[in-house]
Amino acid sequence: MTAVEEGTRVFVDPDDPVFAGHYPGFPILPGLFVVEHVHAAVRDRLPGKRVSAVQRAKFIRPVFPGDTLSITTEFTEDGDGVRVSAVVSKDDGPVAEIKLRYSA
Repeated sequence: MTAVEEGTRVFVDPDDPVFAGHYPGFPILPGLFVVEHVHAAVRDRLPGKRVSAVQRAKFIRPVFPGDTLSITTEFTEDGDGVRVSAVVSKDDGPVAEIKLRYSA
């Protein structure tokens, strides 16, 4: 089974405390938060499964406070698990490519 979902949108809150220390004077969203946004976008589709691996996390451009992210995901069954490939974009193009593996 392969399924593609488009349209999950996430507003990056400029008041998030993470921006106070990452980086002072030039705030950008840490890559781990981009991965977490992908996980949040798909976790309800995968009941009973947990992230067992981050297979790829390629960060292409920075994400700034106030940006709106669009997350497109592709789900592929993989034995007893599911692979999720995601492209995270802003209006002007992709910012990250994330591949997660979920298992029971």
